[in-house]
Amino acid sequence: MSAIDEIKQRVDIVELISRYTPLKKAGSTYKGLCPFHHERTPSFVVFPHTGTWHCFGACSTGGDVFTFLMKQEQLEFREALEMLARETGVSLESSQDESYRHRTTLYEVNAAAATYFTQILWEHPAAQPARSYLERRGIDRATAEQFQLGYALDSWDSLRDHLSAAGYSLELQLEAGLVKRHEERESIYDAFRARVMIPIRDRQGRVIGFGGRVLDDRQPKYLNTGETPIFHKSRVVFGLDQAYRSIRERGMAVIVEGYMDVIAAHQHGFTNVVACMGTALTAEQLQQLQRYTDHFVLALDADSAGQQATIRGLNQARQALGRIRKPTFTAGGRLRLEERLSAHLAIASMPEGQDPDDVIRSDPARWQALIEQAQPLVDFYFQVVARQYDLTTARGKGSAVAELTPLIAELDDEIEQQHYIQQLSRLVQIDEMTIAGRVQAAARAILATSGKAAQPGEARRPAQPGWQPGRAGPPDGPPPQQAPRPELAQRGDVSEDYLLANLLLDPELLIWLAGATAEREIEPLRVEDLENVENREIFRALKQFLAGDEPWDLALFQESLTGHLHRRLAELLQYGAQLPNRNLEELQQDLLKVVVRMRLRRLQAEYTRIKFMLDEAQRMGDRDAVRELYSVNNRNLRERSHLEQTWVGLSRVLHAQGHPSQGVKVR
Repeated sequence: MSAIDEIKQRVDIVELISRYTPLKKAGSTYKGLCPFHHERTPSFVVFPHTGTWHCFGACSTGGDVFTFLMKQEQLEFREALEMLARETGVSLESSQDESYRHRTTLYEVNAAAATYFTQILWEHPAAQPARSYLERRGIDRATAEQFQLGYALDSWDSLRDHLSAAGYSLELQLEAGLVKRHEERESIYDAFRARVMIPIRDRQGRVIGFGGRVLDDRQPKYLNTGETPIFHKSRVVFGLDQAYRSIRERGMAVIVEGYMDVIAAHQHGFTNVVACMGTALTAEQLQQLQRYTDHFVLALDADSAGQQATIRGLNQARQALGRIRKPTFTAGGRLRLEERLSAHLAIASMPEGQDPDDVIRSDPARWQALIEQAQPLVDFYFQVVARQYDLTTARGKGSAVAELTPLIAELDDEIEQQHYIQQLSRLVQIDEMTIAGRVQAAARAILATSGKAAQPGEARRPAQPGWQPGRAGPPDGPPPQQAPRPELAQRGDVSEDYLLANLLLDPELLIWLAGATAEREIEPLRVEDLENVENREIFRALKQFLAGDEPWDLALFQESLTGHLHRRLAELLQYGAQLPNRNLEELQQDLLKVVVRMRLRRLQAEYTRIKFMLDEAQRMGDRDAVRELYSVNNRNLRERSHLEQTWVGLSRVLHAQGHPSQGVKVR
């Protein structure tokens, strides 16, 4: 039994979901209000006997314990897997993922160090200056304990000796960045000395590193853990483990620069505040935050260095937000964010000489007002450009137009675009038609930079050396005799294996499918359409990889997968490699039929659930539930009718091409 299956067997899905929304027994199922959308009548049903859940309301989606936790907590599959593995005591160690146990040991040694630093802070006489420092900064003990603040003694070996006595090797301490090696003296010494210690945690609350703050004017003021297997400064968002729920509830993340800014904000009730690990935002940090919101306010220092850092962060944000949005395809087969920003970005300017910590401690109401009155991104850039260039000269005007037109082009609202075109026209005293032309040119440049998606019928490059597009087999029956695959045949639906194998061999087929489904008014292929859990995670990872900047590379893609998925990927690739070559057009039509078939299969399963729910609701005399279930069923019947008509049309096309269909196999 795989670790995934063992976890699903051990987890009580009713107990897990009850942590987030109250459930009431209804026959052999449990019902409650959906935690993913607002509703008055319960439409969320848990099926204990199958370990699944389904929302029959606005969400119209469902899944298992993994999909629920991923959706509720905004986790990646690996994060949900590790969380449930810890809870159930299931080991994830395997020959293909040997690094898991080692990473766990690194988390453990960091946690031990954090506990030691905290004990020193509150109990050691030498830590009195640190306690006085926190008091001067207005940080109470409850907040200090919430963030597990500590103190590193002014010693070369106190932490080293403590961890060694606890059984942690010097090699492990070195790898975690807790100690350093002096090459000339051939000695190992503590990396942090005489500093207030701030544990840095990942989204799941595990200590991955530390920030140390001096108590005097020595430099550097802050010292961070160096790069380790679990700590990568450019990827870390400080305070996210404390803030993510508040960010999601408030619909906004406030991004500051320093640890103390975050700690002060949380102490005063502003719990949606996080910090970037440096002077400029990175793509990886924004990737994490966009799981919870598309609304960001940057509240950075008012000094000139802070302004420059803000601009660097904004430029990074504009580039990153176009790349990291989940791959949602337009009717033309392109990712929507190749030409538009996906988020609302605003700037909260701090008063001269103050940083967020100062404002929050001295006047929390003013802080709240500054955040609420934050400037839209374009307005902030207009101010910066107006100060930066001499707009009485042709060169200055040209530079201003070159800086601002890409931002205007990225706006998704035509009225906003027109507003800023007029504003830029007045600023540089150039007619609106000329400015509008430059905005259009900037929009074309953005699209060209993002890369055009291949259109239906265009030639495709091979996905890997020696492979030709169009390798496939019929989706309606078992795979060809020359492609035996007992492992695949035992798990999930053959058609979804067939689909996924072809997408892995030629990922551009996914873009074609997005356009083809949109043209036929069918929802694009979703992760939830696949039944097999491992297939789902490989497909999710494929979409994320394709949304990035890297060209398709199978080896890189495999490296991006967690170890437990490597075997499944190998099975799919072996299956795909044994399929016979097919004409590209026939292959595309076949894959579209697979998507339709999978959607029909899902509707059939949903019909069975609705019928069961109707029987229960009628037996209990719940008229509201009966009415709602009939409404959902009617909507599904309309969708099914449309899908069946699409199936018939595709079958005719394939028959005309000499590839007869076997007909709809969903009753």
